[in-house]
Amino acid sequence: MEAVPLASRQFSLDDQLGFAALTGDANPMHVDAVFARRTQAGAPAVHGMHLLLWAVDTLARSQSNLPTVRALRARFSNFVLVGDRAVLTLQEWSAKRAKLAVAVAGVTAAQLFVEFGRPGAVSASDSPPPACGLPASALDMAFEDMQSAAGTLGFARPADVMAKHFPAAAEWIGPARLAAIGVSSTIVGMVCPGLHSIYASLAVELVDAASPGEQLGFRVASSDPRFRLLRLAIAGSGLTGTIECLARIPPVAQETMRSLRGVVAPDEFAGSTALVVGGSRGLGELVAKLIASGGGHVIITHRTGRGDADKVAQEIRAAGGCCTCLEYDVRQPAALQLDGLAAAPTHLYYFATPVIYRQQAAAFSPQRFREFTEFYVDGFWDLLQALRKLSPDLHAFYPSTVFVEETPRGMTEYAMAKAAGEKLCAQLNESMAPMRVLVNRLPRMATDQTASNLPVETQSALETLLPLVRELHARPA
Repeated sequence: MEAVPLASRQFSLDDQLGFAALTGDANPMHVDAVFARRTQAGAPAVHGMHLLLWAVDTLARSQSNLPTVRALRARFSNFVLVGDRAVLTLQEWSAKRAKLAVAVAGVTAAQLFVEFGRPGAVSASDSPPPACGLPASALDMAFEDMQSAAGTLGFARPADVMAKHFPAAAEWIGPARLAAIGVSSTIVGMVCPGLHSIYASLAVELVDAASPGEQLGFRVASSDPRFRLLRLAIAGSGLTGTIECLARIPPVAQETMRSLRGVVAPDEFAGSTALVVGGSRGLGELVAKLIASGGGHVIITHRTGRGDADKVAQEIRAAGGCCTCLEYDVRQPAALQLDGLAAAPTHLYYFATPVIYRQQAAAFSPQRFREFTEFYVDGFWDLLQALRKLSPDLHAFYPSTVFVEETPRGMTEYAMAKAAGEKLCAQLNESMAPMRVLVNRLPRMATDQTASNLPVETQSALETLLPLVRELHARPA
C-alpha cells in the first residue's frame, strides 16, 4: 500500500514537561534547552516513547474494528526536536501488522510496528528485581556500573491518568500497558543509562495478565562497551520484552586553568582584551582560558547558557585571570549589545554557531542555509562593523572548516555558509586595513556537537588552537 498520512504535530516544551510529569522521565535532554545543547541532539529532543504513544493513539483513532494487539516494536534512528514538524504515516496495514513511520523534513526518525494476534500467557519468571524508586534527578553512572543494573520502578502517575492523555491507545492495549511503556522511558532516561542516554529501540510482547501492582522491572541482559550499548530485559504490567539503549558520550570537558599552567607564558597575551563569542563552552571556552592564562582580559559571550558562562568566568578568576561575561545574540543588532563593554576589544574570536547537523531528505534546504548564513556571515559582519568603531585595528579570528573542501552528506548548507564567510573575510582584509581577519579551516575536534558513540578520529583542540591564538596576538596591536 502507499503511505497514508495520519497526522502531523510540532511538540512544544510544554508537551515535553507534561510527558515528563506523566512518566517521571525528566531527563534534561528533553526538558532543558541549556543542557540539551551539549548533547548530540543540540536542542531538546522529544521522548521516543512520547512519539510511540502518540503514533499508536493516532492509529487507533483512525481505524475501526481494531484487531487485538500481540506485540509492539519501535526503532529510533534520528532525533525529533522540539519545534520540528513530525509527520506520522501509515505505511502498511495487513492481517498481521501495521507499520508506521515518523519523519521530519522527509527523513525517517522512527519506525513503529503494531503486530496483531492474541496476547501471550504469563510465563513463569523470577521475582521482579527490588524496587529502585524514581530518582530526583537522572543518575550519572559509570558504564561499568550500568552493566549490572537492575530494579523495579513504579508508575509516576496512576495508569488511568496516562489513559486520559492517550485514550484510544489505552482502550486498545490497556491502561496499565500504556503506562508501563511510559515507565520504560523513565528507566532509560532517569536510571539506566540515566543522564547520558539514548533510547534506541523497544520490542515488547503483550501478556494476558498484568503483574501485581503498577510497576515495571528491568535487568541489563547484555552490553557492548565498544558502542556503549545496553540491552535491558523488562517485564511487568502486561508487558515483557527488551529495550536497546545507548550510554551517550558525556559533554566534552575542555582543559582546566590548572592544566594550562606552563602551556603559555603568564604575560604572553598581556595588554589584550579578547571578545570570545561563544566562550561559555567548547572551543570558545578553551580559547578564553588560553588568553586568560597568558595575562589577557577575556569577555565571553553567551545567549542562553548564563550558568555555563559564569562557571567558566569563575574558574578563570580563581586562577588569577581576568574575565567578564556578556549576554549576546548574533541575530540581534551588535551595536546595542556592546554598549556595556568597559573596554574596547583588541581581538575577536567568533565561535557562534547554531546546531550544525540535522537530517534532511532534500539535497539542499534554503531555510537551513539562511540559518547558517545568519550566524556565519550576517552576524559576523554586523559585529565587525560595530567593533571597528571601537577598535579600528581589531584582529579577528574566523573559524572555518575542512568540510568546505570535502563536504559530508547532510552538511552542504553548513559548508556553503562557511565558504561564504571565508569570501567575506578575504574582502575585509583587502578593504578594511588595519583591521585583519585570520581564517583557518579547522579539523574535526572533540566538541559537544561532534561527540559520537562510534570511533571517530579527532584532532587535539589545544594543539590546533594554541598556534592560531599566538599567530593572531603576535600581530602588532
